[in-house]
Amino acid sequence: MTRRISILLALFALALPATAGAAGPHPNGPIVFEGGTRPGENTGLWAWKADWKGLRHITKDPADREPQGSPNGRWIVFTRRVETTPGGGVTSVDILLARRDGSKVTQVTSGHFDRSPSFSRSGKRILFARAEPRSGRELAAEPASAEELTPEHVYSVRLDGTGLHQLTSGDFSDRNPVLSPNGKVIAFERCQLSMGCHVFTMRPDGSSVRDATPRLAAWSSEPAFNPTGSRIVYVRSHPGSSTSDLFTMRPDGKAVRRLTGHSGHPLGGVSSPSWSPDGTRVVFQQTGVKFSKLRIIRVRDRHLGATLGGLRSPRLPDRGNPAWLRR
Repeated sequence: MTRRISILLALFALALPATAGAAGPHPNGPIVFEGGTRPGENTGLWAWKADWKGLRHITKDPADREPQGSPNGRWIVFTRRVETTPGGGVTSVDILLARRDGSKVTQVTSGHFDRSPSFSRSGKRILFARAEPRSGRELAAEPASAEELTPEHVYSVRLDGTGLHQLTSGDFSDRNPVLSPNGKVIAFERCQLSMGCHVFTMRPDGSSVRDATPRLAAWSSEPAFNPTGSRIVYVRSHPGSSTSDLFTMRPDGKAVRRLTGHSGHPLGGVSSPSWSPDGTRVVFQQTGVKFSKLRIIRVRDRHLGATLGGLRSPRLPDRGNPAWLRR
């Protein structure tokens, strides 16, 4: 009788749907990204998939940037710059939520400088960075000097904008927070005057903050977990610079492996990595002389495959900030 009950319970468990935040590889869906016809001239968010006949224009506001997908692949979160004065001299950066086809756009935050949003494991909360620029200065993508290092902290909020919770504090610039698929670790980028920017980790409640790359003289930034949570891909050196490359490591900072370029010969121009949902590839932005394009690299043998954008794509040559959604 006991064995029969165990078998019935096992069959019942198999019949249950997987949770939105279930860790592990999933089938690959579309890649969502910023796009424009000229550098710095964004035309909204776009989507591409290998078996589609063309690109899909999912949002058409040129202020839309930084898309990230939900754990189930059905929703995206992104930022939008909004003019808060008649002359447009001061802007806020708000977080918005939408279906992955661009429909049902909902505002999550407003009136602040919020950026680098991502979903929690359950898909019910959003992690993001919030800052208030000094003396009306706009936020720098990466601080180049002490004057540009603006205090910026990691927060989480519910999808409806309620339940705001601050996770980090201090005279740091914390950004690009991402939660591991098992929900136990948040990786983020911390910039401070004494050491530039490094990838840090902490618990979901903001405790146990530690530098994941303490011995690295160069910068480490823009972390992203693979689908199982066993490895983090990140940018070494200043993102987008001629010396930047992608590396991977375990969440504890050990077992570091190079993903792009070679010692003394970096690929360069590298930023914004995002794992494929099946865990076999990474898509990233590569900034060139004329345009930013997307590159896809196979993790197993470091083979550089598809290139999306550039001069071969006259309709949309400039592409950046990719997020690879699950199917």
